[in-house]
Amino acid sequence: MNTTKSVYNRLFAEDKVELGKHEVELATIKDIPRKLKSVLDSQKKLDKSIPQLEKLKKDVEAQKAMLEVIVKEAQDIVEEVGKKVKELGLEPSSIEGFRQLETEISNSKSAYL
Repeated sequence: MNTTKSVYNRLFAEDKVELGKHEVELATIKDIPRKLKSVLDSQKKLDKSIPQLEKLKKDVEAQKAMLEVIVKEAQDIVEEVGKKVKELGLEPSSIEGFRQLETEISNSKSAYL
């Protein structure tokens, strides 16, 4: 009698394990449509964002090129004015905005160029 009871207990215990496994598999199957929608939504957002990013990259490159030209011109002015002012026996720093222009040239080179 004990043997029969033991066999029945093991049989029923194994059925419960298999039943739980099937429930997990069914839950996973139900996740497929939700995940598919999430993937498609993310792809759609990227499809919109990538062209905007490419445009921004082009704009940034154009601005950097423009800044490079402006900084070069500013350097030339600083050098020219610096020489002329020194010829007159004055300090270039006595000219309004001279030091600030030098600082901004340096900042531009280190941060953007």
